[in-house]
This record gives sequence, structure tokens and C-alpha cells, in this order.
Amino acid sequence: MKKRYLITALITGVALTNVSTLNYFAISASASSQGYFSERSKKTKRDKSESPEKVLPDIYRVRVLIAQNTAQPKREEVFKTEKEKFFYSLQLGSFKKKENAEKFLKKLPEELRDGAFIYKTDKGFYAVRYGLFDNYNLLREIQDKLPISSIIVKTDITKVAKGKQLVAEEKRVVEKAKKVEEKKEEVIMEEEKVMPEFEEEEISLFEEEKPRIPLYKKIIGAVFFVPAYMLTHKQRGFWGKVEFTYKMENYKDPYRKTTRKSFRQYYELNYEGYIYSPRLLSYRLGGNFVREDSTQKTGGSKTDSTSKLIGYDVEFNILRNSKFPINLFARRTQSPLWYTYYDRTSYIERKTDAYGLFGSVRLINSNVNYSYRKSKSKSTGIDFSEDRKSEEFSLSYGKNWINKALNIAFKKNIDDYIQRYPNISSYRKVKQDINNFNMDYRWKVSKKSNLNSNLRYYSNSYSDIKNLTGNVNYMWNPSERLTANFGFSATRSESRDFQLTFFSFNENMAYMINENWNLNHNLILFTSSGTNADQKLLNTGVNIAYNKYLSETFSVFGGTGLSGQIESGNINRVGGTVSVNGGINKRFSFLDSDFTLSGSASEYNSSKNDKSTTYNISERFNAYLLNNLRFEHSINYYYQDSKYYRPSGGFSETNYDNLEISNALRYRKLLGWKGRLSSVIGMKYYYGKNRPERIYPYANMNLSYKITRRLLYKLSLDVHRDSYYNTNYATLTTGIDYRIRSLFFKWDFQYFYENNKNYGERHNYITQFKVYRVF
Repeated sequence: MKKRYLITALITGVALTNVSTLNYFAISASASSQGYFSERSKKTKRDKSESPEKVLPDIYRVRVLIAQNTAQPKREEVFKTEKEKFFYSLQLGSFKKKENAEKFLKKLPEELRDGAFIYKTDKGFYAVRYGLFDNYNLLREIQDKLPISSIIVKTDITKVAKGKQLVAEEKRVVEKAKKVEEKKEEVIMEEEKVMPEFEEEEISLFEEEKPRIPLYKKIIGAVFFVPAYMLTHKQRGFWGKVEFTYKMENYKDPYRKTTRKSFRQYYELNYEGYIYSPRLLSYRLGGNFVREDSTQKTGGSKTDSTSKLIGYDVEFNILRNSKFPINLFARRTQSPLWYTYYDRTSYIERKTDAYGLFGSVRLINSNVNYSYRKSKSKSTGIDFSEDRKSEEFSLSYGKNWINKALNIAFKKNIDDYIQRYPNISSYRKVKQDINNFNMDYRWKVSKKSNLNSNLRYYSNSYSDIKNLTGNVNYMWNPSERLTANFGFSATRSESRDFQLTFFSFNENMAYMINENWNLNHNLILFTSSGTNADQKLLNTGVNIAYNKYLSETFSVFGGTGLSGQIESGNINRVGGTVSVNGGINKRFSFLDSDFTLSGSASEYNSSKNDKSTTYNISERFNAYLLNNLRFEHSINYYYQDSKYYRPSGGFSETNYDNLEISNALRYRKLLGWKGRLSSVIGMKYYYGKNRPERIYPYANMNLSYKITRRLLYKLSLDVHRDSYYNTNYATLTTGIDYRIRSLFFKWDFQYFYENNKNYGERHNYITQFKVYRVF
């Protein structure tokens, strides 16, 4: 297995350093599709011993050439270029009428107007172009400096108007050439002065030396990539990911010891392009390959396994910027999954094939969305397997008005799967059809009122459940002091064993008497019918609350309430509840702290001798000991003693007498602009009349620090004890992330510790090293 790792690493190194192979095919094919490239000129080495007649045509290549100047005498043959039929120009505009082109030419800045001319294309358009260049790189530099947008085009020299003057640069070249002819002895010295100026510009995009690619790689590229470039255009081009992961896991307890080592290779390649225009059809083609070699040792047995998984992802976007965009997709995902339990280690290999479409219809103030997805998956493991087929349909409609909004959505799922458990000779087969329908309607009736409504339907053929629910809520705020809410809901549920129908009406009104007193009223009407659920209920109550700031740092609050309840149906009874609550709040400048103490009590009685007594007292104190250190303390005591009459006879009784205390110290600090530290240490205490005493001390810390711009360190620690289960827990997680240009390194270490009186100590170490590159 180690040899395979070594061979794989060597092959991958070669692949990473030769990613430029794909770029070679991309550049070559993209250049041919744009139509800007001419035949690659052959470079010849110059020899200073050659005669000036042979050297000058290569040294003094004309940069800017205006064709057939009648005012100038016939030029020397030495200034002829290799490109006699066409040159490169900057096209500033294109017009159907010549007079429009002339107007555009007159409006150009003076520095552009001198070198611009009108050119008639083969299709009969009149184009305003600037300059005649035989050097593509020079033209690109000029294009970037022009104050007007332009494109680079080819210009037929025979169609250019006569009478143009040579630019100053060409005149300077002519003068130097004449001096060279008069004094042949100074050719070499003149060449050394001129060569540096022109030689750098002579290296154009078409003449750059391409990397030497082996013949078999060229054939592979031509077969697979060049046709795609010829038929389509590049949008994002090729991109992908190469990833290697080495993982080692050790598990140990008093009964067994398991070690698992795995080496995972992941390769992903994608291509994004479009046909004719991105608005017409854009696409993404992707593929990935996963190979995982693992070795597992449990006791005296050893198992080697190899997984080879291939996935793909294809997506087509049609008319994506139009009112009717459509997306088609097909993908396959495969992944190996490992699960480690206290008594075993489980492996599952999952493969999923899915395809479908989704899109929308965009109308004025409304939108229709739809989707369809069909998938087939298979999961295979040591002690579990599953075969699943599923289909999903969805359709939604949304419309907005000035003060109204409507949304309707329907979703249907069809699942058919079977799960097998070979270890226990059991299986589970499920076939279900799930329907979801939802409708929301919102209406802003006025500035002071709003109406919201909802309708939902759910059905499941496997469990034979059908549920229909509707809600209407109306909020009314006639003044700053009065706020009212009215709600109505209805529910109908059906299944094999029961049928239920619920209706309820809720009303809640809040009135602010003054800045200290508030009055609340509520009303509930409820009725139910169906299988053993015939019941009617009326509950109404009133509550008054008081809140007063006696000073800037001290306030008191309290309230009392009274409610009555009438029930009929399976149980006929009348009852009532009296409640009272109050508390204080104090803020201290010392330690920037605050203290709150509150309590409440309620008593319920009914005609059936139902009784319920409830008390609740809570206290809270928070203080900042230092700028970054905070102390939190709270106590909560809850008591309830109740009994309720049963329709079958007798009473059901409940009794709670619980106390909970919590104390914690929290520390947070920013470590400059590079790091962050947060930690907490505390203890919780639980005590109850009908449950055992429970002590829960805990501590945790999280640290992240960016050592350099490319190096990040992470640390997380958690320790706690639960006396109820008599168990100690500890978790340590640390890691380093490092990046070198496009290469990423990740190292992670995890340690889990558990100590229980019944089964002893458990240790689990997980070490993972990952290196990947995105290109």
C-alpha cells in the first residue's frame, strides 16, 4: 500500500506542474475562434556579420503605416513589411450611413482625428478606424491609453483612403535607414541602438514561444478539447481541484482497539462556456474521481479495502437573463463515509444519480417557479444497505400589488426505499407519497391595520395522515395606546386511527393607561370534535401590570391577573386562576453590574376539585470584573403541586420542587488584528424532589490566531463532568491552515476522551493531513 502512495504522489506532482497543458489548448483554440490571429511568423536569429540589406528588413519593421501616400515619393524597398494585405486598427464606431460616420469623425479629439479614417466593410457598413499597425502588442498598449472605447480589427490596406501622412515614428525610422545605407560601417552600432527599442515590441502575442508539449498530449487535447472550443466560447474556462487526504484514527476502550489508516485522492475538472451568447445557452461540464485506500486493524484481524468512485456534474442554463430561464442538470455523487461508535466502526459507500430541471416565468409583478428532480441512490456498508428512488415536483406562484402579496406553493415527493440490516436479519420497506400545499396572503388594509392569512395541506400515504390547517390574523393599532390582535384557526386531521377537527378564536388587547400602568385582556374560544376529543372551552382573563423607575439605576415592576374557564363535552367543569408577580432591578456603577430579583405565584381551582399551586422565584447578577472578564450568576426555583380530574375517573398528580444554580466566568479578547480568544469556566447545580442531585462543572476555550497572512492556527478545548451519569468528558481540536499561492495545506488533530464508571475509559485520536490545489 505504501508503494501505491508513493507512485500516486509522483504522478500527481507531474500533473500539478503540467496543468499548463490544458491552458495551451485553451489559448490556441480561443485565439482561432476570435479571429484575431494571423499565421505565426518564423523567428530567425540575426548575425552581426550579415550585410545591412539582409538585416534591415527585420530591424526596421514599420510600426504605423498609412497606405499609398501620393504626396510622398516612392519609399525604399527596405521598408516593406511581411504583411502587405492587411494590418490591425482600432475600430471606434460603425454606421450604416456614411454621413453619420463623417459626423462621428469630426467629433473625435484632435489627437485621434489625425490618425483616423473611414473604412467601408465587406457588409456595406462605414466604420471609423484609427491607425494601421503590424504589431499587435503595440496596438494593445495604445488601446488602453485611448479615452474612447474601441475594438481591434483587421484592415485591408487596399481599401484605405489615400493622402495620409506617415507618423513621426515612421519618419524617424526612414531617416535612420538612409544613414545606414550611406555608412555601412556604422550598421552594427546603429543596430545596437535601434534593436532594444524595437526588439521588445516585436515579441507579440502571436510570436511568443509556446511550451514544448509531447505529441501524445497534443493528440489528446485535439480530440477532447479543441472541438469544444471551435463550437463554443469560453466563459470561465477550465477549473478544478486536486486534493489528497491522509487520515489516521485510533480508538481504544477496555474491550477493543481499532486502528484505521486511509489515503484519499480527489480529482475534479470543470469547464464553463456558452454557445453563441451567454444569454442564449451557457453550460458547465464537470467530472470528479475519488480513490480511497484504507487499512483497518481490529484486535488480531486486518482488512484492506479500496474504493474507486466516479462522479459528474452537467448543467445547462438556457435564456438565463430572459423572462423564461430554464436550467437542466444531471449529476452523480459518490462518497465513502466512515462512522466510529463505542462498540464498532462502520463504513458506508453512497452513490447517487440525479437529474432534472428548474426554471421560472417572470411576469409583471408576478413570478412562476417550477422544478423537477429524479434521483436514485444506493448505500452499501458493513452492517447496513439502502436502495432509494425518489421524485420531487414543485410549482410556486407569487404576485405583488401595492399593498397586497400572494404566494402559492405546491411540492410533491415520491419516495420508494428499502433498508436492510444484515447483522440482525431485518429490513424496512417504505413507499410514500408526500404532498405539501401552502398559500400565504398578506394585505395592508390601512396604515393602522394588517391582515395575514395562511392555508396549509399535508398528506403522507405511508402513515395515512391528512392534515388541513388555516389561519387568519388581523392586527389593529388605532392609536399609540391601544393595540389589538384577532386570530382564527381551523384544523382537520385524519389517519387510520383517528379523525379530529379543531376551531379556535383568539383575541388579545393591550392598553397603555399611562407610562407606568398597562392593561391586557385576552379571550380564547376553542372547540374540538372527533375520536374521543369532543370538547368546548371558553377562557377569558384580564391582567394589569406596573413598571416604575424610582431612579436612573433602580426600578420596580409587578402585576396581577384573574382568569376564568368553562369546559363542556367529555369533561364539564368551571374553574378560575389568580396570579400575581413582581420584582426589582438595580444597576451598580461598581463593577458595571446589574441585579434582578423576580417572583410569581398562581392558584387554580375548579368544580371538579382540580387544584394547582405554582411558585417561581429567580435571581440574576452580572458583573464586569475586568474589561474582558464577565461574571454571571443565576438562581431559579420552581415549585408546582397539581392534580387534574380524569374522564375515566380519579386524578392525575404532578409535583415539582426544583432548584437550579448557575455560575460562570467568561473571558473574551481580541489578540490584535490577528487573533481572537474566548473562554468560559463555570458550574451548574440541579436539585429536585423527584430527581437526583446533579452537578455539572464545565470549561471551554476557543482560539484562532493568524500567525502570518498565509498561516492560521486554531485551537478548541472542552471539558465537563456530569455527576448524574458519573461521566467525565474531554474534547480537544487543533489545526493549522497554510497557503502557498494556489496550494493549500491543512493539518487537523482531534482527541475525544470519555470516562464512565460502567464501561471505563474511551479514547479516540483522529489525525488528518490534507493538501489541495484549486486551478
